[in-house]
Amino acid sequence: MNPILKSALNYAQGHYKVFPIQYHSKSKQVLASWLNEASTDENLIYQWFENTRFNVGVRTGNGLVVIDVDNKNHKNGMVVIKKIMKEFPKTKIVKTPNNGIHIYYRVDREIHNKVDLYPGIDIRGEHGYVLGAGSELDNGKYELFTDYPIAQADENVYEFIEKKEQKKEKRDQKTSEIYQGQRNDTLFRLGCSLQRSGLSDEAIESCLILENKNRCRPPLEDKEVEAIIKSVFKYKKDSVSYSKYEGSYTSASLLNSEEADEPDIVEDMITVGFTLLGAPQKTGKTFFCLQLADAISSGNDFLEKKVQKGTSLYLAFEDKRAKLKRRLQTMGVEPKENFIIDVLKPNENYDLEGRVLEVKERHPDLRLVIIDTFQKIRKIKDRDYENDYKESTIFHELACKHGIAILATTHLRKDLDTNNPFKAIYGTTGLTAGADSILVMYKKVHISQYIQFASQAKDAPDSLMTLHQKENLTLEVCETESDVVWDERIVKIINFIVVAKEFIGSHEQLASKIGLNITGRPLQALMRSNTQVFKEAHIVYEILPRKNKARQIRLEYQGDETE
Repeated sequence: MNPILKSALNYAQGHYKVFPIQYHSKSKQVLASWLNEASTDENLIYQWFENTRFNVGVRTGNGLVVIDVDNKNHKNGMVVIKKIMKEFPKTKIVKTPNNGIHIYYRVDREIHNKVDLYPGIDIRGEHGYVLGAGSELDNGKYELFTDYPIAQADENVYEFIEKKEQKKEKRDQKTSEIYQGQRNDTLFRLGCSLQRSGLSDEAIESCLILENKNRCRPPLEDKEVEAIIKSVFKYKKDSVSYSKYEGSYTSASLLNSEEADEPDIVEDMITVGFTLLGAPQKTGKTFFCLQLADAISSGNDFLEKKVQKGTSLYLAFEDKRAKLKRRLQTMGVEPKENFIIDVLKPNENYDLEGRVLEVKERHPDLRLVIIDTFQKIRKIKDRDYENDYKESTIFHELACKHGIAILATTHLRKDLDTNNPFKAIYGTTGLTAGADSILVMYKKVHISQYIQFASQAKDAPDSLMTLHQKENLTLEVCETESDVVWDERIVKIINFIVVAKEFIGSHEQLASKIGLNITGRPLQALMRSNTQVFKEAHIVYEILPRKNKARQIRLEYQGDETE
């Protein structure tokens, strides 16, 4: 029997739900919603794993918790767990490719996911999952370490997984060691604090070099520390501040003041502050951003909304120079000195504020900075509410400090809810909570010619409009959709393959997997008659040579990951 199938069945027989994940991946999903479709149904598990190469995902929660002991970012969870593991009940343990372990327990209470509860230790509980035994990544396999039945957690286990983070421990950690993902930001903020206090350049330089040597794990290279020091010295003494206290007012004094409201950068859409733009691939978000930057620099309306004219800075972390030039030419963009494009490599240490200051020296009317994409510049690696909110707030404060809008493009979750598209922004709600505006682009149907655009901004009503991409690839607002009406079964197949990337199996297996009300030869005839539709959706549809009773087919999505 296929070892992955055997592993999946073992979990299911213990009443733990499983689901398929792309081979050599921890996150590329096969199902439209792993959370809702994970199953213990053996017939369905056979369909998923018998003739395919998938990893097996094990859904946690609903009575199952996994202690995820990792060895990364110079945090070795094994050092922590070894001290107390002898007090835990013997249970199923799976060894992970990076020499960590997954410890499985049955629980009789609700346990939530927790990140870095202890150094190098996460908890996978409600609405979480782990890769099961037999799964494989590029760096190795998930293998059984101990094959005991999954045990019931006792008080020792509960005390361990429900432990509240000690504030004292967090303070001690901050004053002792600075780990990867925090080093640049911590040293920069320290330098700014010293510059604000008026300390001499020599003293600041010596301090940052020593802090890097004594506290950073591992220390940054000398050239990185030099770059941080140079960024700090760009500010005048006594001028650096992240939080500006503007004073205390009564409601009467505020209402009677003659101070004018700060105008939006784009009317009822983008304000001074931090904006997130989420969109899946092939939706046109890069053309959206280029069109927006061009509208700001020319002062023309953007999607029928007024803008503040000024300089735009577009930071391209994904596209090459030739590709950007071709897009601008296709869009018919006129040459402008106040529309600046930086073609960059991904860099978590990128000095955004330094670049803003450089542009403002020549263009004091800088209005908009676009980061394409946010993931290429993010400094904080831990993805929990606190860290997402903290990072979002850093961008908000930077934007407000310089009176500009910073727009960052990001990804959407696969299971987008069209009734509340803002929840699809990838990350925790901490990321969106710290943003001033949230924009989401999506298609109701992957092959649609029309794009839904939802916006949510502070002090403005939520908005939803339909956009259409013209021949020159710029976007325009349209009153109604007039899409071709496709067979809903073909739409289901296309949407499934776009997410799953590939399917190999029979027509019957495909129909069963996505719940089609047609199977066998009628389905084969329907798919053959829509070959052109598959091509337009960048999907290869191939009927494989017969090897058994049911003829196999292969569907593969070959769409580009970028716009």
